[in-house]
Amino acid sequence: MFPTFAQHPKPAAPTIQDTTAPEAPVRPTRKQVSRACDWCRARRIKCDNGRPCRACRQRDAQCTHKGTDEPRTLPQALREIDKLKAHVKALEGELSSRAPASIPTPSETSIGASPISARTDGRPVAAQGNGSYTSSPAHQPPSLIPGGGLSPLPTYRPQWEGVYVATSRDDNQKSYYGPSSHFYFVARIGSYLDKSFNTSLGTRSLQPRGEARRNVAFVDPREAAEQTGGGGDGGVGVGVGARPKGMSPTLGDISRKPFMSRRQEEYFLGLLWESFHCLLPILDETDFRRHYASLWEPPTRQHRKNSALVDMALAVCLQFGYTFITKPSASSSSPPNNAARVPEDPTMAGRNYFHRAKSLLSGELESPTISTVQAHILSLMYLCCASFHNMSHGSMAQTVRMAQVLGLHVEPPASMPLAERELRKRIWWCLWFNEAKTAAKHGRLPAIDRSQLGVSPPSDSVEAATANGATLGSYGDVTWLSYAVHMGKLITTAYDIHSSLYTKFGEVLQASGLSSPYKDPRVLETCAEVVAAQLPSLKAWVGQVPSGLKMPHRGGGEPLSTDRAMLDMDPLAPTWLQRQRICLEIMYHTQVLYLCRPFITFYSNAGTYTPVAERLASLCVDHAIAQILVMHQTKTETDNMGGWTEYFFWHWNAMLTAAGFILAYPIHRSTPAARNALEKGTVVLDLYGQDFPVAAESANIIRRLISHADMLASRLRGDIPPASAVPSDINHNARYDELAWLDPSQQDDPVYYSEFMDLALSVDQFNSFERFFDVGDMSMQI
Repeated sequence: MFPTFAQHPKPAAPTIQDTTAPEAPVRPTRKQVSRACDWCRARRIKCDNGRPCRACRQRDAQCTHKGTDEPRTLPQALREIDKLKAHVKALEGELSSRAPASIPTPSETSIGASPISARTDGRPVAAQGNGSYTSSPAHQPPSLIPGGGLSPLPTYRPQWEGVYVATSRDDNQKSYYGPSSHFYFVARIGSYLDKSFNTSLGTRSLQPRGEARRNVAFVDPREAAEQTGGGGDGGVGVGVGARPKGMSPTLGDISRKPFMSRRQEEYFLGLLWESFHCLLPILDETDFRRHYASLWEPPTRQHRKNSALVDMALAVCLQFGYTFITKPSASSSSPPNNAARVPEDPTMAGRNYFHRAKSLLSGELESPTISTVQAHILSLMYLCCASFHNMSHGSMAQTVRMAQVLGLHVEPPASMPLAERELRKRIWWCLWFNEAKTAAKHGRLPAIDRSQLGVSPPSDSVEAATANGATLGSYGDVTWLSYAVHMGKLITTAYDIHSSLYTKFGEVLQASGLSSPYKDPRVLETCAEVVAAQLPSLKAWVGQVPSGLKMPHRGGGEPLSTDRAMLDMDPLAPTWLQRQRICLEIMYHTQVLYLCRPFITFYSNAGTYTPVAERLASLCVDHAIAQILVMHQTKTETDNMGGWTEYFFWHWNAMLTAAGFILAYPIHRSTPAARNALEKGTVVLDLYGQDFPVAAESANIIRRLISHADMLASRLRGDIPPASAVPSDINHNARYDELAWLDPSQQDDPVYYSEFMDLALSVDQFNSFERFFDVGDMSMQI
């Protein structure tokens, strides 16, 4: 039998009474949105695609969405962050290199606390204590001034002081030249030679005729007439009408009738396009030719109408091309009273056209045009080549202001024709790189701030090069506009380094309480590191220059380098391109030379090692040698550097640098090469001296400096006992005090200093205003 199981029903589980509210319906899943609205994104809360979104509807507010609707991912965000960081870093670097350059005028209450004027024990207040610079309340940012008020003074930036040289009317009218100028370098050479030979050089005998330091005619024509006996022409202006003795020319005097025939003018204007226009493309060739032809309408006219632009272009061409004119013999061309007259200087040929143009331009100052700015730029070139550097630099500021009146400093509208738009860009950029180049040349502040370059660089495309019928065209991978584009980049890059360097010089000198970095080699080394860190940007510029714009070198030599290989000139290349290649090579070496020349020192200190400064000094002379060799080969083998241009002054600048180097480093690996380059460079000066007396005088100056260098080198070899090499009044116990006499800003001996600075003035300020404003003399016009 099977057991049986009784089945009983399972008791039901006790039910629990649900006392809660009915369950709410399930909320649908929120859709993902590409970008939340501004309110939700700021508070990091959920948002939806509704407009307005649910959160904004609940708070009854406007739902704003200023961002884009593009989807965002983590890689995109990381790339954007990296991009922004790089941009911020670049802006910070640019800001640090462009610190405000203005110097405040202290108020009466802040004079005593100024770090410049307040001195204790002969040192600035800033140098007291631990040597760190502490700003006075007058020079602190507005938020740091007690009382919370705004300071009426601009930000103070310390500067390395330059020298004051009498380059104008008399010894009491001195011009300032900064430490980057060759005037400062000449002053250092003079100080060194004076102490080495314990005697004054007495270089007034090296003055060429027509010294520019006697330019009284510009300030007081009557005084000039008394000194010159009425201007040398008896008060009668040949070809321009008579005027009273000693009176400056007026518009009526100058513009009475032209100085040359149409055929003669067209001959000289033909020199313009492949000499100046290809290097400074500020003219529209077609418009200029059309304008010149209209001046002779109707064809029966005897004399053309007045035009400031044409007159200034003729003045520049006459100055440049005077050497191409066959000169008559002295016996056939001498007037009866020739013995009483001062011989003419060809560098001022065309000055009558220059004066007539300036008189015409004076009536256009209130309502300038593009041709007004173009004529003023040409006048800057004329004055620079005629050695009136202060006039040229001062006129540059006026030209910049007129360009701003015309709006050339802003981007031209797209509706403007291509040719006109590109012309406006070229004019502004040419103004900038000429001003930056001149500011570094004289060691002064530029009239155009770096931040004012609000115009995109001009184009060098084939379309821009052939716009409006331009005839120079292109060659290979470059056009005739490529030179100006890459020259502007070179000058801008070099000036950025220049600004950073001299900002650092001022800061370090202020912190150390010194007036010159040559009193402490450690200061010089600190500043040398700034240049060494930024010189690769110039090498990067070299890599960006198209191969067609680089001058080939023989033997596989590298263009735009210091390998000293000879140039391999292409005779089939157009003349404008050959000149552009040579000028670009010279300007590249010049810019590096200016940046590195402050590190050539005329002393040695065994207790301090300055490897960076010494390397930059060697780099400086290497570029000076390369520039001299380029000029020598070009001048002796071709006619590309014929005529009178500013490149003579760049050659003179390189010669002075090389001469100073062999004086400072009689025993150095680069000294023999520099010595040989100076011999070749003197040949170039002699070739220029056949037409320009100032070049012959400059050759004599270089020969004299070479002889001094040879004497110093012979002392080291023991041929001459160095009994008077070191002045007896120098304190040898002080570590750096013996270097104080190398600071030209002290100018302890004004008589000697004035005499030695004639080394620079005899070449760079060789003309006089007596001849410059003698519009009656017509011998230099044709």
